[in-house]
This record gives sequence, structure tokens and C-alpha cells, in this order.
Amino acid sequence: MTAARIIVSSVVTAVAIALCASSTVARADADAGASSLPACISVATEARYVPYGYNHIVLLKNGCSKAATCSVSTDVNPQAMSVDVAARTSVEVLTFTASPAQTFQARVTCKLH
Repeated sequence: MTAARIIVSSVVTAVAIALCASSTVARADADAGASSLPACISVATEARYVPYGYNHIVLLKNGCSKAATCSVSTDVNPQAMSVDVAARTSVEVLTFTASPAQTFQARVTCKLH
């Protein structure tokens, strides 16, 4: 990924509001516990409107000096996906396509390598 694709959560929030999509920033899922997400990894969610519904996207930003492997699921799609995030990069994870629901909660745990 190029530096231009790195997404800052405040920009994501502003764009999401402008596009009438929901965006929330989370440190970790409440059920997972505070130790499940290193401090240098941030998580944001975004519901992007598409015909017939919303695409649910979880944005992972790794500001760490080490790569991480993250497990991503949501309350809408509980099937966990394993995602590798290189050091100092961001990744977008599509968890659901054309959902009738605009809101969702991400469940993310990450381990540094």
C-alpha cells in the first residue's frame, strides 16, 4: 500500500459523514478485553453505501514497527477472518456486502510478530 492510501481516522469520520455512512473508531471489542489490541494498532469501522445496502468495512492501521496478524469479525458477520497487516501500513477488510443494516460492531484481536 502506498502512503496515500493510509487512512487517518479523523479523515475517515469526516468523509463518512459527508457520504452519509457511519464511522466509528474503536480500541478493541468490549468482549475481547484491553490486552487483545496493541496500543500501536487502531481500528475503525465504515459502512459504505452501495446499491441495495451497505458494505461493512473494518479499517486496520498498524503503526507498530512489527507486522501483525489480526482476527476480524463483526456482530453482523461472526465468521472470523485472519488478516496480516505489515508494519506501518493500513488494510481495509470487507466483512459484509450490501447489508440492509448501516451499523455494525467490529471484533478485532491482533498479535504482533
